[in-house]
Amino acid sequence: MEQPALNQPSGESWFTRLDRRPALPSWLLSVLLHVVVLLVLGVTLRMAPRQGASSERTADVGIVLKQQDADGESYQGEPGAAEAAASTPSAASGTTSLEEMLDDQPPVDPSDVLPKARGVIGVAALEGGGVAGAGQATEGPRARTGPGKGGARLRVFGVEGEGYKFVYVFDRSGSMGGSGRNALAAAKAEMIASLESLDTNHQFQIIFYNERPSVFNPSGRRGKLAFGNDRNKALARKFIGSITADGATRHETALKLAISMQPDVIFFLTDADEPRLSARQLAQINRISGGISINTIEFGFGPRSDAGNFLVKLARQNGGRHAYVDISRFRPLRRNDSR
Repeated sequence: MEQPALNQPSGESWFTRLDRRPALPSWLLSVLLHVVVLLVLGVTLRMAPRQGASSERTADVGIVLKQQDADGESYQGEPGAAEAAASTPSAASGTTSLEEMLDDQPPVDPSDVLPKARGVIGVAALEGGGVAGAGQATEGPRARTGPGKGGARLRVFGVEGEGYKFVYVFDRSGSMGGSGRNALAAAKAEMIASLESLDTNHQFQIIFYNERPSVFNPSGRRGKLAFGNDRNKALARKFIGSITADGATRHETALKLAISMQPDVIFFLTDADEPRLSARQLAQINRISGGISINTIEFGFGPRSDAGNFLVKLARQNGGRHAYVDISRFRPLRRNDSR
């Protein structure tokens, strides 16, 4: 007969003793669980920077911009991003990159289709002809299109100007009718011939001046430019024919009035009689001209004596050209000639 185990109380099984072993406290189990969670979280955080760096590199590639100019293509972005952008095909992800969305062509330069004008002339000294150039002068900054692109090329005693808007400023003082020569009549005939080069898309204005300006006014609105249509040309010829030489001279007032009309080119014709424009007046005209080309035509009697007078300076300071006209070459005035 089997004997009970040593020290085992009578009637108590082995399983009953196993159930009576000491159990772990609940607080200790909680501590162990938290420690495990912290360890897992620590391992995860240690791996996070490596994954973040990869994300940053991907973002760098996404923001690379390519620039294209006359010197070729260039990239802007973080160091190394240009190589990544150049080597990473956008089609692989099935999306369109910023580079593909932007047009690779440089922006269109609109300067080729905008109007341009130049105060240029091809005047050479004419042997005994009475007209001479006055040296080199720069082109005006209001340069616009020439006749080939819709602009007009006008000529006054050999001085050429190109543009869309023109103002003639002609001296009509008493000295323009003196010396027994038809200086004013020649100037008026030259203006009428110049107007014939205007088309209906061009504009013009006429100012004759002595102490005060006399302005062509076909529309009834003072200072408004007129279009070069047949009607306005006919009215201009009538206005020009009514002008006579009389009075004193005030150059500055007439010039400032012409500038206020904002043309492309001004043709300024005078016999350079006193009072002449001072250096201060010339500087002020240059400040307000805004790049308008001012061409000057000087009437004189006999060979030119002052090659650096205010008319030469006025043209050079305002992107125009100067010409000298010897009125002694004109035929003498007759009684039935217009003054």
